[in-house]
Amino acid sequence: MTSKKVRIAIVISHPIQHFCPQYVSFAQNPEVELKVFFGSALGYKKYVDENFKTEVSWNNLQLERFPHCFLNGEQVIQPDKNLDAPSLEKEVEHFYPDMLFTYGYFQNLQRRAHRWAIKNKVAMAYISDSELRHSENTAKAWLKSFFLRRYLSPVSFFLTMGDANEAYYRKYRVASEKLLRMHYPIDYGQYQKAFLQKDRLRTAIRNQYSIRENEIVLSVVGKLVAWKNQDHIIEAMKVLENEGLFAHLFIIGSGNKRSEWEEKAGNLKKSKVHFTGFVKAEELPSYYSATDIYVHPASLEPHSVAISEAIIMGCPVILSDRCGSYGATDDVQEGKNGFVYPFGDIETLAEKIKSLVNDARRRKDFSGYSHQLGMQFQQNSHYKMLEQLVKRFRDLNREV
Repeated sequence: MTSKKVRIAIVISHPIQHFCPQYVSFAQNPEVELKVFFGSALGYKKYVDENFKTEVSWNNLQLERFPHCFLNGEQVIQPDKNLDAPSLEKEVEHFYPDMLFTYGYFQNLQRRAHRWAIKNKVAMAYISDSELRHSENTAKAWLKSFFLRRYLSPVSFFLTMGDANEAYYRKYRVASEKLLRMHYPIDYGQYQKAFLQKDRLRTAIRNQYSIRENEIVLSVVGKLVAWKNQDHIIEAMKVLENEGLFAHLFIIGSGNKRSEWEEKAGNLKKSKVHFTGFVKAEELPSYYSATDIYVHPASLEPHSVAISEAIIMGCPVILSDRCGSYGATDDVQEGKNGFVYPFGDIETLAEKIKSLVNDARRRKDFSGYSHQLGMQFQQNSHYKMLEQLVKRFRDLNREV
């Protein structure tokens, strides 16, 4: 006898360019009937991003490839804590799912979905990229702990991003059997195709910026804001120049720190920093292809989508210990495809960069392992995790 499809409702703030391709994959699963409920049309429609300091819209959302609805019409509403949709209950009840996905607890919309699932005894799968690697006020942490243990208790499944994310859940007494590794989803199909053209893409970008094949290229992707700390790479390059080691750096993104960091970059002697401005998602694989070492020096970064993209394109990675993307089974595995350094320690950052610049064999080994991990993790994120989740859901219902 064929089991009936598991009806899954996903409630999310707005169309996000690295989650929507995952929904396309979910919709293709023959055991699932999917519908995604968006609180805002931001991203689908153009909006001005305050951190990017530019107008943004995403071209790879593929909304036509999975069932969805906009709960507030096609209004562009900021996805802050006030985002809500009074029509949520009515719309979700009409679909009446067996399972409901929510993303964190910050927004009114997510808390509304959480309450609906409890009231209607619908299984919940919870997604966040939270971690414990950044500092937090003690009193605030205590109140948060009290709230979260109660809030997370009714959740049936936690679709986790990585090692740091799972450590976070364990702190709040989430049972290990509720954890299911999802990894951070990106546009898997796009990156699969790009990797097959990596040599061509690499040459094209390097030619565009007049970079020779034997020159080392570092890169970092993200908004040019204080907590991303892209200027730490410039400072490390200055240290390396004093040792006679020169490189190129792509700072990919836009934001209010650009002019300040351009001034810093102007103090370099032979190394060169290329400020690319905002780069469309479909063009990013070319920059990763041109990269020899990806560096992520952020002071606050729960789990970086850029690192997930960089590894699938075969980039070795150096990142600060404040980032949530490293661990024994995570995107960056110390000594296997990258290095972790203490945040803000410019000398150590420079030393890590130097060690990879001077060891072409290790760079190649790290590159191969990065790509292997990236492929494995994205296959899990787009296909295998959902298969496991459906099986767990059915097993749970049989027990009941």
